[in-house]
Amino acid sequence: MKVKTKVLFVAGICFIFLIGVLQVTYEQQLEIPSWIKNNAKWWSKGQINDSDFIKGLQYLIQNGIMKIPSSSTNVEQSNTIPLWIRNNAGWWANGTISDNDFVLGIQYLIQAGIINVKQNQNSAPTGPDISKCNQLKSPAEIETCQEEIKLDYKLKNSMSMATPYTFGSVTFYYVSNHIDHTQEGKTILTIHFVVENTGNSEVTMSCPRQDMCNYALSDGQKEIPYATNTLVYGSLTLLPNAPKFLDWTFYEGLDYDSTKNYSFLIKEPWGSGTIPLTLH
Repeated sequence: MKVKTKVLFVAGICFIFLIGVLQVTYEQQLEIPSWIKNNAKWWSKGQINDSDFIKGLQYLIQNGIMKIPSSSTNVEQSNTIPLWIRNNAGWWANGTISDNDFVLGIQYLIQAGIINVKQNQNSAPTGPDISKCNQLKSPAEIETCQEEIKLDYKLKNSMSMATPYTFGSVTFYYVSNHIDHTQEGKTILTIHFVVENTGNSEVTMSCPRQDMCNYALSDGQKEIPYATNTLVYGSLTLLPNAPKFLDWTFYEGLDYDSTKNYSFLIKEPWGSGTIPLTLH
């Protein structure tokens, strides 16, 4: 046990030393999506598996935030991550090390072969192909076709980058959240989801009004009712395998405190549970 602890300690020190050296020549200010940091935090605690954490690293590579040699871009099914690297992911998620330090450190570990994140050279997103719409006759038909393809592309791209949570036959893809502040000092929280019914029959999400809603925000101490959502007339019927975007906004009763444990609550007859939230 003492030997294992010593190895973990030495590995952590080496990681900090490496990123400290690399940072001297790395001056670009990085912008890393919040969902990647959420994944790192949950992965460091064992709440999501290696493949979910790998998605974040693949996103950084595909979008040019993290550079790896072209010789490391072949597809393989396995992604191997040493357990001690969970500590580093946790430090980054908690703000102990910066975004630049995280990217530089992971980049070095990939190049050194300590982390194996392999992907196809052609896997980077190329955007939706709307060329087939040109075969249609009227401008209205062409425009409708293009909008449908763009929406489908946006949905699939959001789902591929999100963390999925399944309740009954419905999967909630937690895409992101953002916080705005009013001039009066109040907090407005918006949560973005993609929801998909993976069953064989219709499922209805119900929230006719605040006191009869099957969804709420929790701060670990109390439930906070929604202010607005994108349900139509208080409900949303989900057809099988037809994903939809869904946004929730919370305002009244939300006294934002970074030390609280926030979560999104689902209380439907067809499924119930919680989705952990890291608010930004």
